[in-house]
Amino acid sequence: MFTLSPSGLLQSGKIDTLKYSSLDPTFISRYLLQAAILEAYQNHEYADKKLKVLDVGGAGSIIGDFIDVDLSVIDVLPNTTKLPNYTQGDALVMPYADNSFDAVISCDVIEHIPKQDRAAFLKESARVTKDLMIVAAPFDLKGVREAEISANDYYRAMTGEDHRWLLEHLQDELPNIKQAALDLEKAGLNTAHFSHTALNNWQLVTRAGFLLAHQDQHEKFAEVIRELNKYYLDNIMAGDFSTTGYRSFLVASKKHEVDIKPEPDVLDPKLTRIFSLLTESILYLL
Repeated sequence: MFTLSPSGLLQSGKIDTLKYSSLDPTFISRYLLQAAILEAYQNHEYADKKLKVLDVGGAGSIIGDFIDVDLSVIDVLPNTTKLPNYTQGDALVMPYADNSFDAVISCDVIEHIPKQDRAAFLKESARVTKDLMIVAAPFDLKGVREAEISANDYYRAMTGEDHRWLLEHLQDELPNIKQAALDLEKAGLNTAHFSHTALNNWQLVTRAGFLLAHQDQHEKFAEVIRELNKYYLDNIMAGDFSTTGYRSFLVASKKHEVDIKPEPDVLDPKLTRIFSLLTESILYLL
């Protein structure tokens, strides 16, 4: 049995949050959580061995900042950042032998795979892992689509155009988490999942990130948003688990049953409304 308690995965003070305060904190949390799962798995399975990990679609990943593993990356994009062990290739037909890696991870990738190819994507990832898989993405859980529509509307009001990735999510449909789990079970893996970033928190930090990216010529304004990002990383992230979280982490294993302890839902609908009013007010003051 591989058991995870999500609330114990993230510990405050483990990273220099000031260093990452200019980035969307949910961008940071998704890699911190994957790193924490890998660390828990390494302690469970290989106490004295460095894990061999494949990051599928990991061209922009910063997981290497948070865990020391033998990391390889495959992505359709060219290797512009000169990552080592990088393959530019197709995730549906990967140039690796069966069971080549201790763990295969992907983060915010499956929702950009055409709907008809998602089962093949999961099957191919399952083929090259000896045991562990982590698939992190926004899935079609309650409220996620509505949150993305709202965020895209906000971005359009600010810039006059749709947000590239959110528009793609809305056009192609988010993946169904039950179907993804079923596809992995057909490939011989046991699965469980948890969700992170309550939708009200995701709306706030995402809108703030849009404002920071497009209004960074106003240094005082940017400073406030960086403080907000740092506050989230220091004080909210470690407990921001929710049945209605924006991003879900599907954890699968060939060797073990996966048991994930349930977490309380921290979503507060009142905060969703307050955050919407706050960020909309900022938008019209610019």
